[in-house]
Amino acid sequence: MVTAHNARAEKAVHKSKILFRVSDVVNHPLRNYKRYPEVERISDVPYGGGTPARRKMDLYFSAEAERSGGFPVLFNVHGGGFVAGGKKYRSGIAGYFASRGWFVVNIDYALAPEEVYPAALEDCMLALNEVNALADKYPLDLTKIVVTGDSAGGYYAAQLVAAIFDDGLRRSLGLTEYKGAKPRALLTFCAPFEPVKCLSGPAFGSVAADIAECLFGKESTPGGRREFEKGEINATANVNSDWCECFIVEAERDGFCGGQLADMAKALNSAGVPYGYYVASEKRDGHCTHLFPFLAGSAKTLSAVNAFLDRIAGRDERKDTATDDTVGETDKGGL
Repeated sequence: MVTAHNARAEKAVHKSKILFRVSDVVNHPLRNYKRYPEVERISDVPYGGGTPARRKMDLYFSAEAERSGGFPVLFNVHGGGFVAGGKKYRSGIAGYFASRGWFVVNIDYALAPEEVYPAALEDCMLALNEVNALADKYPLDLTKIVVTGDSAGGYYAAQLVAAIFDDGLRRSLGLTEYKGAKPRALLTFCAPFEPVKCLSGPAFGSVAADIAECLFGKESTPGGRREFEKGEINATANVNSDWCECFIVEAERDGFCGGQLADMAKALNSAGVPYGYYVASEKRDGHCTHLFPFLAGSAKTLSAVNAFLDRIAGRDERKDTATDDTVGETDKGGL
């Protein structure tokens, strides 16, 4: 069991929040310096009624992008260790995919410890419902929705897909019903599919307990507590045969969330869900280094991802093929 409570009233200083906020500020100019003049951005579009104020999303699209039958949609959930981050810190990668013809929806959502799990997941569900309504204003192809995210956002993206394709899980978490078109694919970058297992590893050190406390709350705090079964927080435990196709990016030298591809691949194989994967293994590749455009490894990672996305978008009817042992798909045997 994992317990959670509402921590909004607490004013404790959390070192995990400080750490990830510093990372946001330091890495922001390194991740988001590239400009895409052909891409239009509509900022701070409210979702879920716009209350609380955090429920905003930015829309990115290129009117010059070649498309047939409407824009395919890339729904992006940012990372940040569950406690930090924001849509502005993923403006670079959002603009990049928009320049390639995707209608990118880049969301803000509830951060811990101000709101604990599954508040962020509820925000994701509300935002994705809102995306379907956007088709009344923008030329969207809702048969081609890809849910994506990096790090903590990759976890939320996977759990969002799980809740959409398993109504029992959705109801057990108390999430809003999803009433839109089902996602066509899931794309994750360095995601901790099993967050408790990830936080139990040596990489996070003393910060791990703080992240867990922020995300799930203190067990000793009275009032508003909630107990979760393992399946309610473990994305790999929620894979079923109804899931959409997946593409998983992992870094060979990921000091935070490495080693979780194998368990997810096993779950997808067992459920018969088609999936592909890419293992970033260039010299400077690490946790979510695809976000740094100047790294050679970033270009290789995004090349593999684009091959997958182009097929989903219908731009390339060829199946993704492995060029070496760092990229693969289930029709080659998976992992």
